[in-house]
Amino acid sequence: MSLTRSLAARVLAIHTLPPRAAHAARLSLLDGLATMAAAVTLEPAARPFANMARGPGAATLLAGGTAPPGLAALANGALSHALDFEDTFDATGMHPNAVALPALLALAETEGAPLTDLLTSLALACDLTCRISLSLPADPASRGWYHPPMIGCAGAALGAAHLLGLSPDQAVAAVALALVQFSLTDALKRSPASDLRAVRDGFAARAAVEGALLARAGVSGTLDPLAEAGGLGPLLAGSPPEAAAFDSLGHVFHGEEVTLKLWPCCRGTHPAVALGLALRAEGIAPETLAAAAFTLTPPDDMLFHPLADRQRPSSAIGAKFSIPYTFAHAWRQGAPGLATFAEGPRKDPETLALAAKTVMRDCAPGLTPAAHLRFTDGREEIRPLPAPPVLPAGTAQLPDLGTKLSDCRAHAPAAARPLLDALAAEALPESLAPLLAPLRS
Repeated sequence: MSLTRSLAARVLAIHTLPPRAAHAARLSLLDGLATMAAAVTLEPAARPFANMARGPGAATLLAGGTAPPGLAALANGALSHALDFEDTFDATGMHPNAVALPALLALAETEGAPLTDLLTSLALACDLTCRISLSLPADPASRGWYHPPMIGCAGAALGAAHLLGLSPDQAVAAVALALVQFSLTDALKRSPASDLRAVRDGFAARAAVEGALLARAGVSGTLDPLAEAGGLGPLLAGSPPEAAAFDSLGHVFHGEEVTLKLWPCCRGTHPAVALGLALRAEGIAPETLAAAAFTLTPPDDMLFHPLADRQRPSSAIGAKFSIPYTFAHAWRQGAPGLATFAEGPRKDPETLALAAKTVMRDCAPGLTPAAHLRFTDGREEIRPLPAPPVLPAGTAQLPDLGTKLSDCRAHAPAAARPLLDALAAEALPESLAPLLAPLRS
């Protein structure tokens, strides 16, 4: 039996979640929808997606209106990473719900699925995305791929197969038909003006939805799209996925380990933000810094390249992928929020002056992340980068997200706020359909 079919059969046999996994899925759903709703007003690059998708259909757009499920997944998926505020799987740098959430939301609404079914399928899609990323024996970036949304596409396709009640063979086809529609190279790392960094997950979410629907309609794909020659694993890492990564499937849910972000910027910037906050708390004046040189491990070198744009970010998403900017802002202004990345703060002359003093010293596997600080009085200090806050979805509580949810709610369209408020209430609704209704008109 192929790896993909074996995984599909095991996933499709799971119908209930352990309490902690269900709790994690609920928090990830709320966290993701809050982030996406705020992106409606904050990320201009996502607006053409909603404009193109909007029309007759059974699925709701968070930007307002309706669309067929594939186009709804495209438009809502363009929001999921737009603020870089969604959850992360720190072990491999995945955003395991960024593709799955918009894909499954569109299908659940179209199919009339209850919220419990949506949460179960979301937990499985998230877990599979984490496991596929753990199974790769080599770094896909070394082969030129920007792999998180590609892996997320496969996980979301299996989650969609689960939500639709497909057979194992149909689920294999869903993965194959999704993956043939989407890929992404690491060229976006070197393209600061590109909107792809913000909206990329929309393409993967649409592919997952359409792959699953086509498989249900009887379209077949390849035999083992995760492990066959030319399949996802060999394409990304040069060899098939390691089967051991899937041994505990159905017993351990990696969604419980997913980190809910407290700062709306790339997870790789968070240690630098934590350092900036520590220097601020110690009362060290930013004006006393002569230079800061960071030692990092891959892939965090992308947070310094291209250096000119990282030191003077030309866009909000560029600032979110910048250690110079986020470090400087944290030291000068405190913890970042959504307003940190607006045009005004990005052009603050004192923040930019501090960012201009911040460079990368080295980046290689096995190095200890640190910052070499040189001050205007001649003092030098090497500071290990502090660990940033970790808020695992399996143990976090709603009050832990209070500041983040308030920030997102304040930027969300008014019609989306009842949805966010209901998901933050103690008792979950049976269905999201009535809560999405204000957004449909």
